[in-house]
Amino acid sequence: MGGWAIFCALCGGPFSSQIDMDCEGTDERAYRFDILEDCNLDWLDELQALGMNLDATGSDKSFLTGVGRYWDCGGIEVIAGNHMNSPYPKDKVVPMVAYHDFSEIGLPHVFPFHSVCYEALRRCISLGQRGCEIRGDVLYRVFEEANGGRYVRLQLDYGDPDPPAEQVWEILRGQEILVVNPVDIPELQSEIRDIKSLLRTKVDHPSDGETKRHASDDIFSRLPIELRHKIFEYLRPESILALKTASRVMHTTSCLESLWVGKLVDTYPWLWEVLGLDVFQSQDLEEKASQLLRTCRENGAFGSKSHGYVLGLANRRRIWGVCEQIRSQYMEKLAVVTRQV
Repeated sequence: MGGWAIFCALCGGPFSSQIDMDCEGTDERAYRFDILEDCNLDWLDELQALGMNLDATGSDKSFLTGVGRYWDCGGIEVIAGNHMNSPYPKDKVVPMVAYHDFSEIGLPHVFPFHSVCYEALRRCISLGQRGCEIRGDVLYRVFEEANGGRYVRLQLDYGDPDPPAEQVWEILRGQEILVVNPVDIPELQSEIRDIKSLLRTKVDHPSDGETKRHASDDIFSRLPIELRHKIFEYLRPESILALKTASRVMHTTSCLESLWVGKLVDTYPWLWEVLGLDVFQSQDLEEKASQLLRTCRENGAFGSKSHGYVLGLANRRRIWGVCEQIRSQYMEKLAVVTRQV
């Protein structure tokens, strides 16, 4: 039978960047080279794991390992790392078993994931709250409840496309997004840098006379400010920005920060790069941010014909769906633990 692969608990993807690519784009069992040629796949090799040390002090006995690699037959090798609950010296390379003790010799199991995917989970659980740290023992219980079946990944809905969970990683043409980095997206970062450069640009505020001249030709000037605020409540974030771009009156009408942040979190929780940016400083900035959000909405999903950062966002959105399933169970268990304290 030979060895077998295990997969990331969070994205369902492989722990190896060694994948087959086809330059011609005709091989059904290979990824298209033209899509992945500029993608750095090293993130697939960076494995970490969550385990439990029952001898640790305190109520949270979990530990997070350093970076390691998948070996074979459910085994991994990781640097122990410097987590306070780790039972090993921080620089020691430690063999562990993932999901299940397949050899049945009493070894404790850990839950493996890509370091990049854990970053997405951390952001999903915190949802923008600063200083919100994951309680590893609670997360471990969530993983344990979802652990089962063939013990190569968790029993969760991993989205579309559903990553294969066969004996080895199955490569299918058209499913390239499964191996595109969902956090480090260079093209998206370039767009964000452009927006931040506009944030640093001095804004020329129009004179009162110029504002009045613009307002006289602006239909929204006929509305009381209460109605203008009400309009914002019914629009998506990109539409708010587009409206402010098109109308000087609406541009100068304030949008409550609580409303704006709430809409971003509800509509684009996975687009954390935009959270915290003050995009209402100029109409040029509002237009740029609106175009970015619209692109993310229209093309950042599996099946899109666009490539580039859209593929990374599509994989991020897919993984975010997995993280939301975990977050739901995590918050329920955390509430119970909090009440018991």
